[in-house]
Amino acid sequence: MTRGSAVVEMLIGVLIAALLVQVVIAAGRVQIAGEQATEAAAAAASWAARHGDAARAERIARALAPGAEAITLRSSDDRITVRVAIRVGLLGPDGVVSHLVAAEAVAPISPYRSNRG
Repeated sequence: MTRGSAVVEMLIGVLIAALLVQVVIAAGRVQIAGEQATEAAAAAASWAARHGDAARAERIARALAPGAEAITLRSSDDRITVRVAIRVGLLGPDGVVSHLVAAEAVAPISPYRSNRG
């Protein structure tokens, strides 16, 4: 083995290792965003079902998922549905490649358990 081929092999190994590190970091970002979206949607749906205040529920969701791209609340006669979507940058400092992570939570409206007027 010559010195030149050893350097090339080492360079290829370093590039593969760097790519694997980037994949692990991206997977971690997606996991964290998924947990944030799930928690924010559940807390906002619970609040809205219990208190009937959609604006406050949206503020709660924003506080729990500050990077949320979209927060939607839908209500019917018997339930509140909250969907939180977070865009996660996967590649590059500005998120040239990104993935949208979304979570949805449904909370039933019970006339016996809510503080709705």
